[in-house]
Amino acid sequence: MRLLKYFTTIFLIKADIAKSSPLYEYWQSDQDENDEKERLLKINPKEPNSYLFRNEPYKWENLYQSVVGNLIRRDESSLKGLMVLLSTLSKDEQDKCLKKIETQLDNCFIDRLRNQNYKDINSSNNILMALKILCSIFINPYGLEIKNKKNHIYEKTGMFFYNTLR
Repeated sequence: MRLLKYFTTIFLIKADIAKSSPLYEYWQSDQDENDEKERLLKINPKEPNSYLFRNEPYKWENLYQSVVGNLIRRDESSLKGLMVLLSTLSKDEQDKCLKKIETQLDNCFIDRLRNQNYKDINSSNNILMALKILCSIFINPYGLEIKNKKNHIYEKTGMFFYNTLR
């Protein structure tokens, strides 16, 4: 019974992380031209890192779900990663996103996410974390469905795993 409760909790946390993403509705949509325009309205045009959100939403989403999951597990080294990802969003989208995840994260993380600039935080060189994220981009553990053209090898492998495990 404890094991069932554990896996149910993990499933609910993953679902909450997915729903907190600014791309959640995009993944549920047809990903047509109008959906694409709606997605692009969420970008912070002044942020150089917005390239990722604009041109590689699949990679952005994998990174987002991975770092939020790490922060829920109290891994402070993922804080800068989430700050960088949030910086790619307009201020309004950042606020919406933080509101959705604030109940799952420590208050000190939320305060830092709201009040600190990612450029003020030193990066940690966690090779294992980088490999885990790289692997997730290729195997699509979050079940993201790309409905339009797959431009990168990791999108093709991600969709292979999506279709195989579905």
